[in-house]
Amino acid sequence: METTMSSRWGMPAFGLLVGFALLVASALGGQPVLGLGMFAIMAIYSAVLVVFGGRSDTIGVLGGRPVDERLASFDILATAVAGTVAIIVAIVGFAWSIARGESGNDYAVVAVAGGIAYIVALLWLRRRA
Repeated sequence: METTMSSRWGMPAFGLLVGFALLVASALGGQPVLGLGMFAIMAIYSAVLVVFGGRSDTIGVLGGRPVDERLASFDILATAVAGTVAIIVAIVGFAWSIARGESGNDYAVVAVAGGIAYIVALLWLRRRA
């Protein structure tokens, strides 16, 4: 029972924690209304996970609880696609930034972090195999 409870409430609690962290960071930066909006988005996401997570397999995957191997493989593939898109956007953003005479550092940090994470994960998974 404890495992079920922690898996049911883990991702929603994490979503609320992230929302609260964004609210605090935004308020510290002088934009509390933006922070409230971001917290509201994360609270709605967390509520959807709690309310519909037991009824929908797809929502269960979003909550980190795939019900079978097929859905778990969809989760892995979706994560790979999202990561690839994020890295491509970071590289294109970097190129756009430097073409406009800006530093592009923000984009470069994201692209480098994604590239390093990919290499480390690949080496770690290869070593485990």
